[in-house]
Amino acid sequence: MTTPSNWRTHLDGLPLEVRLRALLVYELAADRAAGAPVEVTAATLRAAARAEGLDDRQPWIDAAAARISAGQTGSLSG
Repeated sequence: MTTPSNWRTHLDGLPLEVRLRALLVYELAADRAAGAPVEVTAATLRAAARAEGLDDRQPWIDAAAARISAGQTGSLSG
């Protein structure tokens, strides 16, 4: 089961460019949806991912949404 603290593990194996864009998307969504319900946060992440040319069905999105909703917004912190 995915926990809010391990969303970045879903980025393992992806090309560097995709991982960097995912981190950018995370930061953008965290600024806009911190503390919001997980459904709202996931929708924000998916919209930002699409805008950055990423596949919005990647599993990291749901894991990142849980973390942002929990108020843990720093992408580089544990």
